Amino acid sequence: MKIPPACPYLGENEIKPDAHGVKRCQDEIKSGRYHAIVVVDYSNREEFQEFEEAFGALLQQFVAAGGVVAFPSSEAMLVSTVEKYFDTEWKMSNHYRTTWGPCLKDNKRNINYSFGNGNLSRRVIKEYSAKGNTLNVPRHERCFGVTENSRKDVCEEDAIVAMHNYGKGAIAYFGDVNASHETIWLVAAFVESRSPTIPIDCFSSIEASVFAEIIQLKGEGNDSFKAGDLDTALGSYQSALNKFETKMGINGSQRECYIALLSNMSLIYYKNGFYCQSEGLATKVLDIEWGQEKCSYRRAMARLKISQTTAGGDLVLLRKAEKDVLNAGMTPPSTLKATQKLMAQIESEIKRLKKKEEKKFSAGFENAMNGK
Repeated sequence: MKIPPACPYLGENEIKPDAHGVKRCQDEIKSGRYHAIVVVDYSNREEFQEFEEAFGALLQQFVAAGGVVAFPSSEAMLVSTVEKYFDTEWKMSNHYRTTWGPCLKDNKRNINYSFGNGNLSRRVIKEYSAKGNTLNVPRHERCFGVTENSRKDVCEEDAIVAMHNYGKGAIAYFGDVNASHETIWLVAAFVESRSPTIPIDCFSSIEASVFAEIIQLKGEGNDSFKAGDLDTALGSYQSALNKFETKMGINGSQRECYIALLSNMSLIYYKNGFYCQSEGLATKVLDIEWGQEKCSYRRAMARLKISQTTAGGDLVLLRKAEKDVLNAGMTPPSTLKATQKLMAQIESEIKRLKKKEEKKFSAGFENAMNGK
């Protein structure tokens, strides 16, 4: 999740609260859908208090529960905030450009764990040049700092990237004021390396009485579905989903119910011929639980139908459908047979469209050669 800069959406006379509003961001954090949060450009001193009041305690609880929060392009002004909410011992130091590198001598284990625990490690654990605001931090929290290739007139203790564990999670500071490509990759590597496997659900619990109502509505939807009354089933599922409001329930039975409702609605929309809606709902499930077999299969089916009902077809969407089928699961044997059949249909459609494109290109080339 990305929280926009503090100033624009907090000002009453500027951008009105909308998709980037405070309430929307708070609801998103509480929804239970996120593993990590990136707070961008935390650099306006006049907005510190408002930002802390709106997000300080939320971010603190999010990290304590196991989430990760990254602070890029913050110009070191967040020192007082992270000390207040995350018990850091960081101090502002200086501002300059130089060559920075991983502090492997002081902090090799933490650097490898926090930046090299994913696919980006070779790309990011290296020296790079950047202009930034530096911090003085405990040695075991220094991640990228001054090296033998840095300027000689700088403090050897300066760090441009620092990481701090808090509760079950962690925060990281990135002092590059220009958000260079190297810093963006570092942020991505930190999020990839330290994010928990499942989203943080410490805010997203549904009250027992409300969840009981949800289960009842879901059961009514299942009964209607079995009876072939798809419209009534869809209405019951939608009513159940509405009771979650902006949350997704805690991991376990509540989250499983939320996913099942989206999955069932995706299937009904597919059966009713609303393929874009079916694809959208399946995507929502896969955003929560990547690789979920039923919705990988359903999204692939929907994407095939969308291409088939689109003038000229959609090769890009069909390629995406191929990837979905690969995630759709190969067991038990009945599933294997179904996915093989679906893959064959997608591949056949791809071949048909490619042949059509080649024929169209050949005809255009021939006309050009003949001066038509």
